[in-house]
Amino acid sequence: MSDIAELFADGLFKGFAPDETVAFLRRCQEKTYPDGTNLFMEQAEATKLYLILKGSIDLHFEMPHRENADTAIVSLKPGAAVGWSAIVPPHQYRLSGYCRGETTLLEVDRETLQVLFETNYHLAYIFMRNIAILTGERLHHVQDKLAKVLADEAVNGW
Repeated sequence: MSDIAELFADGLFKGFAPDETVAFLRRCQEKTYPDGTNLFMEQAEATKLYLILKGSIDLHFEMPHRENADTAIVSLKPGAAVGWSAIVPPHQYRLSGYCRGETTLLEVDRETLQVLFETNYHLAYIFMRNIAILTGERLHHVQDKLAKVLADEAVNGW
């Protein structure tokens, strides 16, 4: 198994057959972004799925009228996938994504994923199961962040 496949073996690629992993990776492009790059904005059209190889991506909830507020929900490291909204209607990113440090990603666009999934239903099923797990984990991070914000406001006021 390649180093890349191994990096995602317990996450996005969990349950993939070796040939399915190869088929998926063949459709990805590797790109490197500088620190602070905004990959996508909350509510923008979701066109790509990103897999983190090096560096990290901070996911933010853009909170209007809260200047200087810490809106980071989670910081994702190598082995994580970001941008599942690219394959889930209505195809809008739910959070904003910013590179922290120089970040190397594998990217795959929505149309490419759709064609792959239409030709391999097993891969599509496993992939969507893994996306559901990832979504649940992200929701947990949002709940934790909300609890901390509410607790801080209860103690310190608005």
